[in-house]
Amino acid sequence: MAIYRVGYQEELCQTTLYNHGCNWTCSICSYKLREGFAPSHFLSTDEVLGCLSSFRLERLLILGGEPLTCADLDVMVSEAKACGAWVKVAHSNASFMPPEGVDEMGISLRAISKRKHQQLTGAPNTKVLGNVYAIRDRGVELEVSTILIPEVVDADEIGKIAEFLAEVDEEIPLHITAFLPVPGITWRGPTDGEMVMAMQAARAHLKNVSGSSLSARDYFAPSAKDEMQHRDGVY
Repeated sequence: MAIYRVGYQEELCQTTLYNHGCNWTCSICSYKLREGFAPSHFLSTDEVLGCLSSFRLERLLILGGEPLTCADLDVMVSEAKACGAWVKVAHSNASFMPPEGVDEMGISLRAISKRKHQQLTGAPNTKVLGNVYAIRDRGVELEVSTILIPEVVDADEIGKIAEFLAEVDEEIPLHITAFLPVPGITWRGPTDGEMVMAMQAARAHLKNVSGSSLSARDYFAPSAKDEMQHRDGVY
């Protein structure tokens, strides 16, 4: 579990760190669509710090896997803050607290029901829910996402997620993603009507709710991140 790539977007003065690995075994993880992917090279902490110091750094984005499993992440965040950068951890499961200095965090919250969370992730959610409160109390900006899975994480469960978030802070944005079927899972993706119902259930508690659906083609389509200057196993 370490950084295998550093990307840089010059127009945003943003450096992106890519961490490989996760501490959970989510049955619905979209990374299963990239079966067999494994970095050929990992960067040392000194190499990552060298990259950070070589760029004009105004924003640092940290991605996973699970970003918070990255060794020496606190050192990397401290380096970015010394440059005056805004630091965001994206797509975290919040099973760990982020290092001091993180300004913004994207959390993927799978379920409120303990049984459903265990079924989906192989891990309990008690610590996760406590960490959401603690992270917000630290003053970190939060945005949360969840996955709509018919008959598993349905509109009722989405409503419970939104109700929990409203107790933390009703201003927290919630993004609902339609389940994209992955190998080995028989669950289907939601219909447009089911997506509308889930968003309505969330909006009964939160002010900022959005949703999206992706096909496998969308998932693999080139994006802005592919246009970045990269430093990884090939220099």
